[in-house]
Amino acid sequence: MSTIHDVAKLAGVSTATVSRVINSPDKVRSITRGKVQQAMEMCRYKYNALARGFVTKKSNTIGLIVPNINNPVFAESTLGIQDYASQHNIQVILGNSYYQQDLEAGLINTFLEKQVDGLIITTANPKGGQIKSLLDDQFPFVQLYSTIKKGPVSAVGIDNYKGGYEATLHLVELGHRRIGMIAGRFNVSDRSFHRWHGYKKCLRDNDISYDSSLLLQTDYALSGGRECVKQFMGLKKRPSAIFCSNDYLALGAIKGAREIGLVLPQDLSIIGFDGIQIASYVTPSLTTIQQPAYEMGKIGADVLFQQMADGNKPVQKMLDFKLITRESTVQYKVPNK
Repeated sequence: MSTIHDVAKLAGVSTATVSRVINSPDKVRSITRGKVQQAMEMCRYKYNALARGFVTKKSNTIGLIVPNINNPVFAESTLGIQDYASQHNIQVILGNSYYQQDLEAGLINTFLEKQVDGLIITTANPKGGQIKSLLDDQFPFVQLYSTIKKGPVSAVGIDNYKGGYEATLHLVELGHRRIGMIAGRFNVSDRSFHRWHGYKKCLRDNDISYDSSLLLQTDYALSGGRECVKQFMGLKKRPSAIFCSNDYLALGAIKGAREIGLVLPQDLSIIGFDGIQIASYVTPSLTTIQQPAYEMGKIGADVLFQQMADGNKPVQKMLDFKLITRESTVQYKVPNK
């Protein structure tokens, strides 16, 4: 196995220069850096990151926990994190929690055992024991897609309460009075919970009575939206519009509505939440609340790196969202009798 001395000899530089190319390549002249990198390839040299970690107390890795990478919104923020991390020579290790708190806790423990330098978490339980343990240990971490605006936790997200309000207001302004909500289960998503509170507040502000039969909680899956819309359409007093707490549920709802013979959006208006790219390609194209997922990932990584460098000073950043109006929502018309 080749050593750093073999690389230095072949490149005609000192071992210190080889070390700088490995650890701080931007501080080495491009010509010299090229020689060293070519020598490393010729020698098939792989530096021992673990051994380096014992000296520097850093692994140059961070852990990222998402609820479900199948949802494009989490794929977008993951890409933002990876792009930002790669610019800082940091590797990202990804874990899926599948909205399960025990899996999330297991992933956190595994990442800590791997001696990652920090964590970015879209958590199922922002007040859970694992989060408290990270705070107690003063371990650098950031919550992503969070509504937290103050306190000891660093967080990056949007105002989900306000987003839920704006989504519902769009339907109200179109004349809808009987508005259903398909929500991700509140016990695994505080984001869904806050969006529901925004939904309720908007109804109240517009003199629309809240009807608990018009709230269905389900798993964050296409099948969840598909089955819930069928359940709504089985009610004696059907909703004329549905607010889905994410686009994934909304896409499932569109399919479910079609399967029972509804014509969209004439028979039913549907609005989603997230702004995933595929939502603009379905028919009808989906009206949604768009959040800046890629940018959120980059900012989350930046907040974490600052925390890793400067200590555990908490930072909360709320990003802007916007309503994207498309074909899936229309002005309400009283049905012919």
